Amino acid sequence: MKKYITILLFPMFLLISGCSEQKKHCDIFNADTSHMSEIYKHYLLKKQKIEPLYELRVIEIDEKGLFLERYKFNELKKYIKQKTQIKDTLIYIKINGWQHDTSIDELSLNNFKKQLNNISNYVSKNKRDVIGIYVKLREEKTSMFRYLTFFNKKKSIHQVSNGNIIEIWDFLKKIKDNSVSDTKIVTVGHSFGADIIFNLMNIDNRAESNENHKYKKNLSGIGNLILLINPTFDALKYVEFRKSNNNKEPSSKNNPIISIFTSESDWITKYVLPAERIISNLFKQHNYMEATIGENKVLINKKIAQITSIGHFKPFITHRLEMTNKSISSTQYNKLIKNLKSDLVNGINPLNFDKTILVRNPIIKANTPYLVVQVDKTLIPDHSNIFGKEIETFFHDFLLLSINE
Repeated sequence: MKKYITILLFPMFLLISGCSEQKKHCDIFNADTSHMSEIYKHYLLKKQKIEPLYELRVIEIDEKGLFLERYKFNELKKYIKQKTQIKDTLIYIKINGWQHDTSIDELSLNNFKKQLNNISNYVSKNKRDVIGIYVKLREEKTSMFRYLTFFNKKKSIHQVSNGNIIEIWDFLKKIKDNSVSDTKIVTVGHSFGADIIFNLMNIDNRAESNENHKYKKNLSGIGNLILLINPTFDALKYVEFRKSNNNKEPSSKNNPIISIFTSESDWITKYVLPAERIISNLFKQHNYMEATIGENKVLINKKIAQITSIGHFKPFITHRLEMTNKSISSTQYNKLIKNLKSDLVNGINPLNFDKTILVRNPIIKANTPYLVVQVDKTLIPDHSNIFGKEIETFFHDFLLLSINE
């Protein structure tokens, strides 16, 4: 009998042992809690009289763009409406690409939880709550070859972008525009997830162009910051997006709004995407189009732009992110974000982060709302390995800098 009691109590001991400080988020995810729902995990925290600093909801969408469990989205809407009516809130939404390796998928979700925990500990000083939304793309495994192919995943992006995910996008935009509290929204996409976000932004542009607006729109996408990591869309799509936003003003003149980060050693966006684009555009005629680089109007070769991913199209690279040996002490770190804000407003180049520097191309004006950043391979070694300590610290600080927190 004692043996069975021990077995039953051991998981609870693991949960309680990690919750010695009530001000910190209880890291119950270190225990084997994969079978638990996020709602039940938070119930355990509250039962121990520990108020979690963030709320995490996972929304799953299949390759056809449909919710796997619509009730979860309905519950999420209700929760966000209630929360944003009574308290300042940061909504942090992440859309990942399809992961062929379940261990990478789990690593990505656990990494997102750590990000939420770190951000929550920082913004809670300003009495702001954090809501995390992890959009997980589920794929059908009917065929091994279909499951592994890059090209079929690219085709699915269109279906997902025009599916139920639009409801999430529209809901968050309405929350941002109509919230009585100070609601901030950060949207992050990796790989195909970044492409889906970019497609949603283009859908917005088309919808706005069909309406008769009597006022000038702000350039904001959704919320305060859109962060795209190793996206696979080509540079021509980016040129067209920039042209469609020429008549829009930035919602903030000092902060980045749309920031693209691509590893210089990402072979998928560097080699696989061009191969796919060359085949699909083999017999098409190409010409030149006008684009803006810095303060100058230039002609872009449409053929080259269409076979090159945005992160490797040199004319549009605005910044480079590099590793440095310069580390910031704990006392200095408390002033880091404040100093970065001042440097950003004053156009200081480069911006000095902890162990990293963000170097701006001299021909690019300071305070540009669009960033296309080439990332040193020591920070992001390849397409999927984006979980290093230094790059995660940078993204954390860059996020806080961008939302004026």
